[in-house]
Amino acid sequence: MLAWMLAQRGHRCALIDADFASGCLDLLLGMEREPGLRFNQVDAPLGNIEGAALNDELIDWEGVRVLPCNPWLDRQPEWWEIQAVIRALGQANDVVVVDAGQGALVESLPDVQQGMHIMGVELSVVGLARARTHRAALAAWHCSEPRLIGIAPRGAPRGRGEVSIAEAEAYLACEMLGPLKPNTSLCGDVLEGLGIRTVPKNCRKAMTLLADAVEHTICQSKEGDDA
Repeated sequence: MLAWMLAQRGHRCALIDADFASGCLDLLLGMEREPGLRFNQVDAPLGNIEGAALNDELIDWEGVRVLPCNPWLDRQPEWWEIQAVIRALGQANDVVVVDAGQGALVESLPDVQQGMHIMGVELSVVGLARARTHRAALAAWHCSEPRLIGIAPRGAPRGRGEVSIAEAEAYLACEMLGPLKPNTSLCGDVLEGLGIRTVPKNCRKAMTLLADAVEHTICQSKEGDDA
């Protein structure tokens, strides 16, 4: 949703599926039959890729260039190939959104460590404990403080099991956007291979604030380059 919203605002945006354990981003977006390069097919001789050429080979989803992965294939990219892809697409786009899954890859990817981090936090006791652990790992890897967005737990009985945003902020001692609420229409679209057709109303406020934060980071980066 973030990449879709940034593209709607006129940014050149690429979306990289670096969740090599689960992946299937093209399937979730309803683009699995579309022609285009998959991560498992990327060739990065000497760790270099020409950005514009790679960008042109990717799936075009609603103005977003998408590089999915197929986790069931034997060949998984090396860390330096992932790094080369991120750098190449960074040359051809205003923003590169990387789905890093559980985040284990971050430790070995300098460009990701230096970028803006967004952490989805399940608003449950277990989710907050996991978020605290992952924040500590990011700090140990010298990453920037992540932006947190709370996600309501799926399937929780009404009034039970969900932690409020205020409680989550108090526990983690930082600000948090959200919550993102489950949306049956969006879930149905994804399960039926229709992808994301719009940002649901119950997610729009939080996603707008997150997109604003990304745009602010982009502006700061450009100002730093100009300086």
